[in-house]
Amino acid sequence: MKTNKTHMRRLQATLSLMVMATASGAMAEPVPVVQWDQFSNAGITAAGPAMEELIKVCEAALPDVNIERTVVPSIGIRESYRLAVSADKTPDLGYTWPAASVLAGYARTGKVAPLNSYYDKYGWDNVNAFYRGRNSYQGKLYAVPMEQDLMGVYYNKAMFAELGLEVPKTYAEFKTVVDKIKEAGKIPIAFGNRDRWPATNTLSLILGLTAGRAEEEKVFFGEEPWTNPKFKLAAETFQQWGKDGYFPKGFNGIGYDEANALFLGGRAAMNITGTWVLQDMARGAKFDLGVFMLPPISDGVPPGTMWGEGSQWQVSAAASDAAKDAAASYINCLTSKENRKTWVEKGYLVPIGTTAEDLKAWNTMPVVKDFYAEGLKTPDTNFYDLHTTVPESVTQVLYPELQKLASGDETPDSFLAAIQASWQAAIANGERWVP
Repeated sequence: MKTNKTHMRRLQATLSLMVMATASGAMAEPVPVVQWDQFSNAGITAAGPAMEELIKVCEAALPDVNIERTVVPSIGIRESYRLAVSADKTPDLGYTWPAASVLAGYARTGKVAPLNSYYDKYGWDNVNAFYRGRNSYQGKLYAVPMEQDLMGVYYNKAMFAELGLEVPKTYAEFKTVVDKIKEAGKIPIAFGNRDRWPATNTLSLILGLTAGRAEEEKVFFGEEPWTNPKFKLAAETFQQWGKDGYFPKGFNGIGYDEANALFLGGRAAMNITGTWVLQDMARGAKFDLGVFMLPPISDGVPPGTMWGEGSQWQVSAAASDAAKDAAASYINCLTSKENRKTWVEKGYLVPIGTTAEDLKAWNTMPVVKDFYAEGLKTPDTNFYDLHTTVPESVTQVLYPELQKLASGDETPDSFLAAIQASWQAAIANGERWVP
């Protein structure tokens, strides 16, 4: 009997402790949030050190959140996420690209959760109207864009000095720089298009500096056809770069990473690409690395550059309400001003909402500050990235057609006709994204 009484007292005490612990929250289990992102430690978007630090920071600040993280390569995450969507196996929280047309497709099919209530709750006013539009569908917000992607011209300052070259201020000066680099036996622009998407970025830059943002919007969101004269000039310019030796020989068989290696190895004077590889450029260059914005190509087109979000945080519609709430509070932590500093200083990427004053005060590499300072000077005239703006079905036509255009196997007219045909089919299928 004594043993039973003792057992009962111990059981009552244990139950009392459990009740008190539950009441105080000490027994509450953190909510698991399955996260996919592409922040590795090398290559494209090599912001792994910043991501690892901020997971620890945010889990400490949010004891009810437990991040279960998987790293997927930056290019591969797009395909991996698409497959997960088709199989209804999406992670609770994904940091993937692109927004705009592809995100709208996920929203249209009910795969991602609307986030308007969280925008209101946390006051994500750092996401401006341009980025809100790219992450919306039919008036609802479906993602939180984070880092800003910009495109510019990386250049080898030592090689420029050796060849007596100045940073070009006009397109005519740029062409003269290219000619002098060729005369010196160097590759003017490190470019490889085996992966097919790099040409899409290069054409996006040329198109914006040939047509301008306002003219682009007449095509992307209006009724102007792709076969218009300014788009034709952009296609002609891109093809001419290939014909005139701006790129290395056999560029369609050279991978993106291999092209970057040509530049970092000192064999090419310039590399026209984006901030998404700034981490590797800043760490890998053995020379003084500079950056400038490509000047306008057509008369009357204002200065600007291609911009957009590198990727965006999106929450699965299939996640539990608790997981959605936990993911939103975690996103709020990751994008807070104090943590933007960590992204800049340790990840070498600049989140949306970062100001010029922030960049001056924070400790990061000079080329990081220079790239964003230059690229963000022209927010009203910066323009669109094709493969995050056009429907996915058009992108899949754009990739092979651009390879043929660049190599001279297709005329600009036939290239634009092929894109226009796929564009009309996508519109007929309700695939066009309009902000």
